[in-house]
Amino acid sequence: MTESNRKPIGVPPRRQPDNLSVQNLVKANRSPGSNGESAPASPTSHSGPLPDTAPKQVTFYMATDDLKRAKAAYTGTSGQEMDRSWSDFISRAVLMEVERRERLYNEGNRFEGGTRNLAPGRKIQL
Repeated sequence: MTESNRKPIGVPPRRQPDNLSVQNLVKANRSPGSNGESAPASPTSHSGPLPDTAPKQVTFYMATDDLKRAKAAYTGTSGQEMDRSWSDFISRAVLMEVERRERLYNEGNRFEGGTRNLAPGRKIQL
């Protein structure tokens, strides 16, 4: 190989904060009124509580074998049952159990409450 007379370039110069594309994204996603500009409201930029029909993330634990069984049932039948998603499948399954308990224990009426947080952890077995 031949040697070059060129000096090594080194690392590129740091960009100034006003040139970063991330900053442009931040400006575009700021809520209206924060910098005097008016911007159209997006579905996620509302103030106040979520409507009762808005989806809310739920986390729960399930035995591994039961989870595998549920996933297999979902993947094997989601086309025939017209499930929109795994969440739709789980939601429908839970609501079927809710309706069963309402029929059995509350004459088919909805139970009162449901607004308090559930106690974390396992229920104590006596």
